Amino acid sequence: MSRHGSRSREAERGTLEEQPRGTAQATYERETGALTDRLRHAWRRSGVRDLPIVDRSARALYSELQRFRYAMQLTSDLPSYRAYRRLDGRGRPVRAATVPVRVRPLDGLEVALRPRTSDAVMLRETFRDGVHVPPGPIQARGVRTIVDLGANAGITVAANALRFPEAVIIAVELDPENAELARRNTARWSDRCTILQGAVWTEDGEMPYARRRGNEYGFSVLHGTGTQVTVPAFSMETILSHVPDQRRVDFLKMDIEGVESKILAPERAAWAYRVDAIALQVHGDYTLEDCARDLSALGFVPRVDRRRIDFIGGLRDR
Repeated sequence: MSRHGSRSREAERGTLEEQPRGTAQATYERETGALTDRLRHAWRRSGVRDLPIVDRSARALYSELQRFRYAMQLTSDLPSYRAYRRLDGRGRPVRAATVPVRVRPLDGLEVALRPRTSDAVMLRETFRDGVHVPPGPIQARGVRTIVDLGANAGITVAANALRFPEAVIIAVELDPENAELARRNTARWSDRCTILQGAVWTEDGEMPYARRRGNEYGFSVLHGTGTQVTVPAFSMETILSHVPDQRRVDFLKMDIEGVESKILAPERAAWAYRVDAIALQVHGDYTLEDCARDLSALGFVPRVDRRRIDFIGGLRDR
C-alpha cells in the first residue's frame, strides 16, 4: 500500500513539527476548511477578544448558532430536530429515559439518546469531526475489520457499519450503561458488530472507574470523580482475539481517556503490528509528539489530525 497520500515520511514529520504541543487545548484551533475557520482567525486578529464582555457575548452567540446549525444537519425530520434540541438543553426538559432521533448522517436511521447526559454533544462532535472514519488509502482497498476502543453510545460503530457493509467491528466500551445503549443502537448489525463492556488495559482483570452523570463521553480508569464502579479489564491481545480468523485490523479508532499512553508503549504493543491504520486522541501528559514517537516506533507514519484537538493518526507502510 502507498504512503498516506503522496507525502514522504519527511513531509509527515514536518507537518507534525508545525502542530501545537502539550497545552494544545489552550492554544489550538481546529481547521476544518469551512467558513468558520476564517471567522475565528478574523476574530482573533481584530483585537475584540481583549474586551471581555463583548468577547463572551460573541462566543455565546457563535455557540448557539453552531448548536442550531448542527441540529439542522444531524436530524432527518422535524420531530427528531425538536427532540435533539431538547436533549441539547434547548426547550422543555425530557422526562423519558431515552429519546428516538433519526440521524441524517446515518441515512435517517433511528438511534436512542439520553437526556441529562453528554449524548447530544457526543453526536454533534462525532459527525462534526469525522475522526472515526478510516483514512482514504484503507477505504480504497476495502475495509473488512474495524476495532473501536471507546464506543460510547455506539454511534461511531453504527456509522462505520453503515458505511462499510462488509466490515466486522469489534468495539469496547468502559461504562455498562453506555455499552447497553451501544448494543441497542447497533442491533441491526449485531451479526457483525460486537460490543465488549469493560476497560481497555495492559492486562486482563478488573479496573475501577468513577462514574458521574453528564460525563458519559469522558469516563476514565485514570481520573474522575463520582460513584466508583468496577468493571472487567481487557488486554489488547484479548480484544483482538475477537477478530475473526486472526485477520489483520484495517482500522483501529481509540478514545480511551489516557490509557493510550500505556497500551501504545512500544515494549507492550506487539499487538499493533496487526493494525494497518490507527486514529486516536491523546490525553493528559501524553503529548502529540509522545504519541507520534510511539507510533513511529510501531511502524506507522504519524500525522496530526487538525479536525479535532489532540487527535493523531497513523498509517502503516506496506
